[in-house]
Amino acid sequence: MPLLTSRARHILQPLRPLTLSVGFSFIVPLRFFGNSTPGKNNIQCTRRLVRQPSPAASRESPYPVVFLRMRGAEVQGVEEEGEWIEWSSMFSEKGYTSIEIDITIPPSPSSELDTEEISISPLISSLSTEIRLLAIPFPPILVARGVSTLLAQAYIEDHPSSGLVLIDPMPDEDPQPRQNSKLKWPVFKYEPHFPILVMSDQAPLRELSVSNRLVREHGVLPKDEKIGWFGRSGKGVEIEVMDQVDESSRIQVERWMDRQGY
Repeated sequence: MPLLTSRARHILQPLRPLTLSVGFSFIVPLRFFGNSTPGKNNIQCTRRLVRQPSPAASRESPYPVVFLRMRGAEVQGVEEEGEWIEWSSMFSEKGYTSIEIDITIPPSPSSELDTEEISISPLISSLSTEIRLLAIPFPPILVARGVSTLLAQAYIEDHPSSGLVLIDPMPDEDPQPRQNSKLKWPVFKYEPHFPILVMSDQAPLRELSVSNRLVREHGVLPKDEKIGWFGRSGKGVEIEVMDQVDESSRIQVERWMDRQGY
């Protein structure tokens, strides 16, 4: 991945806009974007919801925020239906273009007994296509949670990003390699030469300080282990403690964005 010397570098080249925005937000069903051939490698973008910045916002940020979900991977990680709706809505109220994107691995046919794992590459390609179709002026700030953090990090290996927010990120290696999983666990080699925020509860962060490269190399555990800042260290990585994914943690992300000048 090329080093990002500034967040405005690598302006995305727009393709044909898929639709025009109507009103405050629009949603487009995207099941027809995947390969029409049925099968487990028929990766699809099943949701793309765009919320334009609110006219009532005090300012309009040029950096779009993409709330990413990877569906159907059948690996560890918490995913809840509609989990980004409130966050996406609130960030648009704050002046950000907020986009919800779901990249989905469809279920295998019941007659299909092949347990071969799927590479994350076609998911990256699908996500890259959807971001290009948005015709946005700057690389996005990616926000992902749980298993979806695998796709977010895999994407930035070869694509520009203005920032990355990882909530409850996964360990570097599959914690249950012997259990059947649709997805082949990716290996990350990117360097954090752009702003990254890692957030999780205190106990998971202690585990990630061993199993996750970002937390291990850039996190500092306070001696008193007080709830609040877990620590920050390294290049562009900040690590914070959160209790749960709610309005309080959303405000933590918003304040981090303010510190980065978004």
